[in-house]
Amino acid sequence: MKDPQKVVVIGGGAAGMASAASARRVNKDAKITVIEASKYVSYGSCGIPYYLGNLVDDVSKLVTYTPEQFKKERNVEVLTNSYVTKIKVNSKTIEYISEKGEEKEIEFDSLILATGAKPFIPKMEGLNLRGVYTVRFLEGAAKLREDLASSKKVTIIGAGYIGLELAENFKKLDKEVTILELLPRPMPNVDVEMANIIEQELRKNGVKLELNKKVVGFEGKNRVERVVTEDSKYETDIVVVTVGVRPNVTLAKQIGVELGKSGAIKTNSRMETSIKGIFAAGDNAEAHHIVLNAPAYIPLAQTANKMGYVAGANAAGGSEEFPGIVGSAITKVFDLEIGKTGVSEEEAKRFGIEVRSVFIKSKSRAGYYPEGKDVWIKLILEKSSNIIIGGQIVGYEGVWGRIAALTFAITNKLTPKQVLFSDLPYAPPFSPVWDPLIVASRVALR
Repeated sequence: MKDPQKVVVIGGGAAGMASAASARRVNKDAKITVIEASKYVSYGSCGIPYYLGNLVDDVSKLVTYTPEQFKKERNVEVLTNSYVTKIKVNSKTIEYISEKGEEKEIEFDSLILATGAKPFIPKMEGLNLRGVYTVRFLEGAAKLREDLASSKKVTIIGAGYIGLELAENFKKLDKEVTILELLPRPMPNVDVEMANIIEQELRKNGVKLELNKKVVGFEGKNRVERVVTEDSKYETDIVVVTVGVRPNVTLAKQIGVELGKSGAIKTNSRMETSIKGIFAAGDNAEAHHIVLNAPAYIPLAQTANKMGYVAGANAAGGSEEFPGIVGSAITKVFDLEIGKTGVSEEEAKRFGIEVRSVFIKSKSRAGYYPEGKDVWIKLILEKSSNIIIGGQIVGYEGVWGRIAALTFAITNKLTPKQVLFSDLPYAPPFSPVWDPLIVASRVALR
């Protein structure tokens, strides 16, 4: 009798566990093993800001499935607190240190690298002081939440998605919050019109936003007491560094897997790497960007899960393809919802795409219906084809549905006229009869 196929997944985050579940759906007889360096698997790191703000009362609620559940429900063996030290491609074996500190070895027929990303931490003095944190992993989040209880002043380095979400949640805890951002505006991945609205929302809610500030280090005796920039010092009790992530490709480089220009793992549409039988998924891998028609590194949770779905299926003998992304993302800061999909105007120009744009302000509901909120929409169109290639929406309600509609429009290469005549639903509590998205499309036709 033929031995069952051996599928090994390195990494138990979103992509890794999605890979394992997908592999099991395809191959009911395979021996599937996940090796994870921490004690948690299948957790939502996107929920960490809300756990820190006490919206989530227990860190375990950020865990979707436990290792025990995966074993019982999917027959997947999950080895937590286990660290891979070496992959031997020729012999198809993996060496790792087990939870008990034992050196062990496991064989594989197909391998999925789902090692995720790690926080990018620029070189700065005083990084090892107590009270300096990143927020990528649950263990660190638990320590930070404990430290917050006895702290008043919190400084956030970086005004991206996570920085803004942290600022909101720290303010809800009645902390004095300062954000230090290297660039001249918050949320650098959106265009200046939207960034200005976001800046107003932060300042309105009492966040001290300091722009054009390069942090060079931290000072303190036993723990951090000051953040030092090139021209100033800021008193603080806690520092959270949120200046982005980098793909964790240590193991991939060790075995000679090809990396893309971004530094993340290069894959084909099957999520297979340059080494046959070895796949990659999640925040360590590039994805095909539909608008740019090129590989891109945009580490987001939904992308990681879908990559894992494809990688796991193919590693177990199936046939799936990952069609690509348009970089859709959404967040909120205080009452302001922020959505982006496709490319920004600045990104398009950086890639040599000639574009034009429209920017409008509208209302979320019919004018006569109570409590309609402001909504701003920016559309980016490729000049030569008049196709919508990007969109940004900020507003005080209704952003998710409109950015979702734009995602479909961009993915399917629609023009403003096609969006204008799309049969979007209407009722006064949800939209004016001319929805803001339709208004923006009409303006784009002029």
